[in-house]
Amino acid sequence: MTKHLPAALALAALLGLSHCRRNDPAPAPPDPLAQLPAETQTGKGTFGCLLNGKAWTQAGSPFAGPLLNAQYFSQQLTVSANRSTTVDGVRTVQGIQINIDKINSIGRYTLADSTKDFINIVDLVTACTYYTDKAHPATVEITRLDPVARIVSGRFAFTLETPGCGKITATDGRFDCRF
Repeated sequence: MTKHLPAALALAALLGLSHCRRNDPAPAPPDPLAQLPAETQTGKGTFGCLLNGKAWTQAGSPFAGPLLNAQYFSQQLTVSANRSTTVDGVRTVQGIQINIDKINSIGRYTLADSTKDFINIVDLVTACTYYTDKAHPATVEITRLDPVARIVSGRFAFTLETPGCGKITATDGRFDCRF
């Protein structure tokens, strides 16, 4: 029996070690940028940005029309996206609208007007509305405007502020849709 004692001790030690737990670090949170749709120019029907550092894409049930809508008529472009979700018990109902007047080609546009060239955000939960203005302009770069294929694609960024509502910043914005 003494011949088998070292083997039994080794087996017991291995079994004991197999029940030890490693203290693995918690998984890293997902990269918000990786949660945005890819930048495409094919009319894929996508819209997204990092809104205050968190991924924002059209999602949920439409509250004021379709989740993504684009119109181009008489050199006026409107792209709007809606989001209605509940994450971790927090409800969001928001819409983002981009409006550019007198557009007929690709290029970079600065939107600093609240009536013709603007971006606005409406948050129905907080009752806050944000608009571009001279103090808070937005930048939109149209990368494709194709009236024949009826496709518009672009990038955008802005920081808007409304008294009583605070500041909201969008970075890495992109859209690709049909009108």
